[in-house]
Amino acid sequence: MGKILFFGEPLIRITPQNFDSLHDGATSSIHYGGSEINVACALQAFGMQTSLLSGLPHNGLGDSFLTFLKQHGIDTESICRIGTRMGVYYLEDGFGCRQGKVIYDRSNTSISEIKIDMLDLESLFCGVSHFHFSGISIAISPSCRELLENLLIEAKKREVSISFDPNLRQHMISIQEAKKEFSRFANYADYCFGIEPLLLDSDDSTLFDRENSSLNNLEKRMRNLKEKFQLKAIFHTIRKIDESGINYYQAFAYDGTFHASKRLKTRSLQRIGSGDAFVAGALYKLLTSCAMDESLNFAVAAGSFKCTIAEDHLHHQAKQIEELLAHHKDVLR
Repeated sequence: MGKILFFGEPLIRITPQNFDSLHDGATSSIHYGGSEINVACALQAFGMQTSLLSGLPHNGLGDSFLTFLKQHGIDTESICRIGTRMGVYYLEDGFGCRQGKVIYDRSNTSISEIKIDMLDLESLFCGVSHFHFSGISIAISPSCRELLENLLIEAKKREVSISFDPNLRQHMISIQEAKKEFSRFANYADYCFGIEPLLLDSDDSTLFDRENSSLNNLEKRMRNLKEKFQLKAIFHTIRKIDESGINYYQAFAYDGTFHASKRLKTRSLQRIGSGDAFVAGALYKLLTSCAMDESLNFAVAAGSFKCTIAEDHLHHQAKQIEELLAHHKDVLR
């Protein structure tokens, strides 16, 4: 198994502590992450080799984030020190009936300054066997989208397998534009970690009603999407949290056969990054030729385990996830 190459934006989360709101003098915590980076951190902890193509400003904040990546073992040779700023978002944690709130500040960040002619593609793809990206990278900027498509074309030329996590962020891109653009990029993927926002046909303009859909309708949509985009497999997760802070996690996959995972539940400390942990868990198993049922259950366990971690990424060994699965009742931690 070669290296897994990621393309994605470094992101800083700022969260007021103790469920407080944003205000002058609010005591807050800072966490480093970003969807693709969260997946890479988890896979490094599982024992896989990862590499990141991204941009960081040449200042103290960029230096600090670079150190963070190196501490997690991620290959940073393809990090471009360019531009003047990093993406930031502010998260107010919800509590009880009060919903959480996210405010993004990620315009004109360093990753959007990277151009394809700045890169040594032979060096970038040397030893790479898999490429992963998310819909967030599509939504960042037109220049980021153009670079990503060029990278995907290069990956295809080199017979590198590709995974795509649609990861819709409606604060960054409209549903209509996402349906169009995400569907275009899904054509490059071998594995897709979500069923929306993808277009089955020109009339498919609304999001799939995941709350009220039957399993038969879900299986039908997954089968149709797999066939349309010629995927090896497509995934769908159901994550719910009740008033007591208990998170329920189940996933489904379609690879020619419809698979359902175990349904796990755990008290939730922080759900941010649990979807990325799911993706990391699935990739870890799939890329080492494990069966789909084993891969799906491990991925759900990884996503559930992440809900007990305050940071944005999972940083635990695979054996801890395996132990959780082997001894779980409800995975209450």
